Amino acid sequence: MENDVNFYDVDENDDIEIVSKSQLKRESQAITRLGKKLTELSAAQLADIPLDEPVREAIALAHKIQNKRSALKRHYLFLGKLLRARDIDPIIAAIEHIDKTGQIEIQRHHQAERWRDQITEQGFDAIESFVSLQPDADRQKLRQLWRNYSQAKSDGRKAQASRQIYKDLKAVLDNAAS
Repeated sequence: MENDVNFYDVDENDDIEIVSKSQLKRESQAITRLGKKLTELSAAQLADIPLDEPVREAIALAHKIQNKRSALKRHYLFLGKLLRARDIDPIIAAIEHIDKTGQIEIQRHHQAERWRDQITEQGFDAIESFVSLQPDADRQKLRQLWRNYSQAKSDGRKAQASRQIYKDLKAVLDNAAS
C-alpha cells in the first residue's frame, strides 16, 4: 500500500515515549515557577547560579516592572520561555544548594537561640557546656555577658545583654561551621 504513511520511524529496539499535553503543560508551569523563584533571589545568590546573559537581563527587568499584576505575570511567562530553551539542571542544582545553605543557616540561628536561653537561665554551667562543645568560644567574654544579663535591672538592659550573648554565640557557631 503506497498510501500508508509511517508517522513514527521506529526500530524494534527503540521505545516510544508519548508525553501527554497535560504533562507538557505541567512541565512548562514548573519551569515558569523556577523563573519566578529566580526573580525572588538576591543579587549575591544569583551570582552563584549559572545563567546566560538573556536570562540575567530578563530577571533584572522583572525587578524593574512597575505593574505588578499582569505585566509581571507575562514577564514570568517570558522568563519561563527563555528557560525552556536551556538546560535547567545546573540551575535547579544551584537553587537547591542555596536552599540547603539557607536551611543550615536557620539551624545555626536556632542553635544559637537555644544556647542563649540556656545561658541566661542556667548561667556558668551552660557556659561550661557550650565551651566544652565549642573550644574556640571565649569563656571569659561569655561569663561577662552573663553577669551583665543577670545584674541588669530593667527589661531593656536584659534584652540588650541577651542580644549580645546571642551575637557572640552566633559568631562562634558561624566560625565553627566554616
